[in-house]
Amino acid sequence: MQKPLYRQVISDLEMRISKLKANDKLPSERKLLMQYGVSRNTIRLALQDLEQRGLIYRLHGKGTFVSSMYLDQPNIGGMYSFSEEIKRAGQKATTKNQSLELVTPSEQIAKQLNLVSDEQTYKLVRIRLANDEPQIFSTTYLPKKLFPDLKLSDLQADTLYSVLKSKYSQLSVMAFEDVQAVNLSATESKFLAEKAGAASLKIYRKTINDKNVPIEFTISLARSDKFIYRSKQYNHFL
Repeated sequence: MQKPLYRQVISDLEMRISKLKANDKLPSERKLLMQYGVSRNTIRLALQDLEQRGLIYRLHGKGTFVSSMYLDQPNIGGMYSFSEEIKRAGQKATTKNQSLELVTPSEQIAKQLNLVSDEQTYKLVRIRLANDEPQIFSTTYLPKKLFPDLKLSDLQADTLYSVLKSKYSQLSVMAFEDVQAVNLSATESKFLAEKAGAASLKIYRKTINDKNVPIEFTISLARSDKFIYRSKQYNHFL
């Protein structure tokens, strides 16, 4: 199966970047449009992906440049997957789907998903476990207009992202996350088999598709004694 256009552009740019030196300048958006013959949105999505992963950096009024990092990473650009990370650690990953219902989201959720005030979303509540021990309690909001007739049974035999891709042809290509340190409430602690007031990481995650449209917004609570949040940061100017 042929890769989507934005992914073809990303793959080609990655190859070009790997042959350049740190701080070398990339062609302008206009030149990239002419070279690849794709839409401006496709070019911007590709550059946004590369920038989020630290391969490039942009200076206002000056252009786009190659970051000082070595591109020798497995599955470069892959989306974070709880199941894959747990399996990689030699543990068994499972998910308990607690509930799925249609709701009118709060103003905050609607804004994250670019919805108008009366649009509905599916609200999916899940517990993610490693070796049968709860690690993450999450609430996911999915626009009804993008995922009509979503059923809890769809998620019993497959992962959420696999269902979104196979049943609705919606491919998650990029995610934005904010992480906050919080203490678990009495209700939240029960889902994670923890004590009320225990330290936790609260993770806000928005996922977009290949058309730069938000398709998912998830609020997760992760046990701080079981879940490690990793990030990489690069100094573009070394």
